[in-house]
Amino acid sequence: LLLIDLPGAVHLMVWIVLVREVLIAVATVGLALAGARRIDVVWAGKAGTLAIMFALPLFLLASEADGALAVLLDVCAWGFAIGGIVLGWYAAAKYVPAARDALAEGRAARSGASVP
Repeated sequence: LLLIDLPGAVHLMVWIVLVREVLIAVATVGLALAGARRIDVVWAGKAGTLAIMFALPLFLLASEADGALAVLLDVCAWGFAIGGIVLGWYAAAKYVPAARDALAEGRAARSGASVP
């Protein structure tokens, strides 16, 4: 996807999404290895992912369309992309306190202590 002939801003959007996904994946593995309990997914993250899933095909369609249709598809694609990125990073921020709690609870459960 990164090699497709799309505007540079679209490539930047894809990198922003990929960076977030890599950070979440590394944090998830790290928390699991540290003994954290399971963290529930955040609704905003699911909505952000869905928006990105709409944005990328719309960018591809816009790159092949002409005239007013291309403009309409491009505007819709950017609307989904920006909304998806914002929701995705908001969800990532929501995971920080949840990860702290999960780590404390997971370690406490392994040691038999209670978490305040």
